[in-house]
Amino acid sequence: MSRSKKKRTGLMTVLERKPSKKEFLEDPDSKESRKKKALADKKKPQSVYEKGRSEKKTKAQKDAENAAHVAANKGRLADKIKATHAKKEASAKKEAMQAKAETADKTAS
Repeated sequence: MSRSKKKRTGLMTVLERKPSKKEFLEDPDSKESRKKKALADKKKPQSVYEKGRSEKKTKAQKDAENAAHVAANKGRLADKIKATHAKKEASAKKEAMQAKAETADKTAS
C-alpha cells in the first residue's frame, strides 16, 4: 500500500506588486510599523543637566510623599502592627478587669 502525497488545499495569492512602505506602516501587525513604534517608544538618553534636574526633582517629590505619608498617620508597617497589638492587649485587659469585677459582684451578693 503506497502513501498518497499531500496536496495543497488553498491557492496561493500572488501580488502583482509589492506593497509600498506607506501601506506597510499602516498595517499595525507589519514588521515596519512595529519597528517604528518601538523606536518612538524607546527611552531617549538624558543629558547631564536633565539627569541632575530630574534627580533633584525626584528627591523633592519623595520627601514630600514621605511627609504626606507620615502626616496621614501611615507610618511604617511595623509601627502599625505594634499599635494594633497594643490595642488588642488593652481591650483584653479591659475585658479581664470587667470579668473580675463581675465575679467579685456575684460573690459579694
